[in-house]
Amino acid sequence: MKVESLRFATLEDIYSSYVSKVGSVTEIETLDTLESLERVCAKDIFSLENLPGFDKSLVDGYALRALDTRGASSSMPALLKIAFEVHIGKKPDKKLIPGEAAWVPTGGAIPEGADAVVMVEHTQGFGEFVEIMKPVSAGENVMKFDEDIKRGDRILEKGTLLKSGHVQLLLQLGLMQIEVFRKVKVAIISTGDEIVEPWQKPDTAQVRDSNTYTLKAWIEKHGFVAERVSHVKDDEESLYESLKKFLNDYDLIVIAGGSSIGPRDYTARAIERLGKPGIIYHGALVQPGKPTIFAMIGEKPVLGLPGNPVSFFVSSRFFLLPVLRKLAGANDFTPAPSGFVILAKNVPSIQGREHFVRVKTVFKNGKIFAEPLFSESAHVSNIANADGVIRIPLGVEGINAGEFAEFYQF
Repeated sequence: MKVESLRFATLEDIYSSYVSKVGSVTEIETLDTLESLERVCAKDIFSLENLPGFDKSLVDGYALRALDTRGASSSMPALLKIAFEVHIGKKPDKKLIPGEAAWVPTGGAIPEGADAVVMVEHTQGFGEFVEIMKPVSAGENVMKFDEDIKRGDRILEKGTLLKSGHVQLLLQLGLMQIEVFRKVKVAIISTGDEIVEPWQKPDTAQVRDSNTYTLKAWIEKHGFVAERVSHVKDDEESLYESLKKFLNDYDLIVIAGGSSIGPRDYTARAIERLGKPGIIYHGALVQPGKPTIFAMIGEKPVLGLPGNPVSFFVSSRFFLLPVLRKLAGANDFTPAPSGFVILAKNVPSIQGREHFVRVKTVFKNGKIFAEPLFSESAHVSNIANADGVIRIPLGVEGINAGEFAEFYQF
């Protein structure tokens, strides 16, 4: 099959027919919980404790029997004796009897004999007594000892990408270590006759390699291992030899540049020589990012990303990151929008493609607006000025000013 004739794929095709079929690493390692952010949980985790572990007040107020507040109002309050004060972090050593109340702070333990808490705003103290001006029902303003987490609950599912909330939950339950899948290892190959190192001064028609070094840092930020292993000129044989050299030592190979279809782009042909099934898709129905290559050599994914900076950035966000997360064992790997923004200007669509438009967000009158940044995909400054992209789905004829759009933060 000639690689130049391979069909383009929609985002849905790419996620369902390519990314979903990528295998995951199986090796497991044990980490301190505090070091587990952006790693993937390797086993289901079940709680050994109840949380919060004691009946807890949700407000500042008075713990009491709900029955003692029946019929209470501001004109006819219920009068209760203040028996004692509950101190935060200490278990009450006294028991309430009918007609008594105990002062309790937010987060304080509910004393035995009480089944509700009335907010301090609905009370008035008089020496040893307190007037209750609003009735409460049993359980009101009280978190039961196992309301948050019950002993035996599954608190984390295998394949969960660990975020700060997961770490906090693990620490609350005293789980100081967690088993995670090992980090995915990525090899990055830079290509192009025109490319020089960032510390070199380029001659006319040359450009510094900002793509691969930025990509390495970005991949590592997301919890993976990345190495820029080589730079090759626009030569099929050199690229083939470099790919063959690193194929078995990494979980994924990313080729930067040379993904377009044309006589000077050897990437597709070099990939095809590595083995089957070879290139699955040569092109995505997106803008920017159209020339992306999606290949599989045996069970090893190989991606070819466009060389233009904006296309490279968008392809990394919407194609590379899902592959990395699938390799890492994550259950959820498809990108989710960070939220929705209101467009400040009309944004036209591109016929037959999903369109990702760089935007600058502005907070105005209590709302988040997005100012489109229109430019060619070779403009590096556009990426630096953008906060993210908005998505115009396939088949949508643009989005008008004042309408909501999906926003994906960089």
